[in-house]
Amino acid sequence: MKKLNLGVIRLDGETQARVSLDSQLVTQYAEAMGDGDAFPPIVVFHDGSDYWLADGFHRYHATKQQGYASIEAEIKIGTREEAQIYAFGANARRGLSTNPEDIRSIIIRMFSHPISSGWALGEIARHVGVSKMTVSRVKASLQPKDGESTIKTYQRNGKPVTIDTAKHKTKKAAAPKEEPDPQPEPQPQDDERTTSAIAELMDTITELHAENQRLKDAIATAQWDASDIEKIDVQDTLADLREQIRVMEIDNAALRDSRDMFQTRNAELMKTVKSLQAKLKKLEA
Repeated sequence: MKKLNLGVIRLDGETQARVSLDSQLVTQYAEAMGDGDAFPPIVVFHDGSDYWLADGFHRYHATKQQGYASIEAEIKIGTREEAQIYAFGANARRGLSTNPEDIRSIIIRMFSHPISSGWALGEIARHVGVSKMTVSRVKASLQPKDGESTIKTYQRNGKPVTIDTAKHKTKKAAAPKEEPDPQPEPQPQDDERTTSAIAELMDTITELHAENQRLKDAIATAQWDASDIEKIDVQDTLADLREQIRVMEIDNAALRDSRDMFQTRNAELMKTVKSLQAKLKKLEA
């Protein structure tokens, strides 16, 4: 942790994940700082020469509005691009929740970002803190309709940015034949595809459940009559507890699987023992 002069922190590296800042929140933070409230440190990435702000834009501007010359900062070693990737997921961990417009902008940026352009949809979803279905919907919205241009425009930091959606084009399903052949018997490969589809659906359900729980926690915290700092601390605590519960559930599931396996083996051994005992009685008779 280190005190950094506001003048050395760069905000011009497109590391702001939100479409725009909340000026009212900046003022609230500034007033709270004036009353002596302590805020979590901002996060900056140092590439050897520049400090790129990755998390804490509202706190930065509130500090500046209050007239302070420096701010408490957590310094990470990394490039401007790494600061951008960190910023895309920062609000999934704490702070003011991102709105749908912010989330859409972040996902679109991650599709074309040099670090995350090759990530799977589920990996992007986990990083942003949304469901895989949300990422899929954003990707589908980028697909051009027949006769539509592949160049689309969206807002980033209040400025129009264009993206070539042809780079994210998905394959269309083949049109059915007019006289389809008789349905073939299921093959092992078909079973594998079905299993994979089911697994993907289960992952989506799990992610949706996690997102619903996160939203419920955020709503409950927002309704609580407390300071912004207390709300941030509670959100962090809830997130940690949810993660601990998730890990424990995984461990419990593994233990149940092991228990079931040993019970099955025990039952098989008991049958074998009874069979051998019966044979032994016949031989002794």
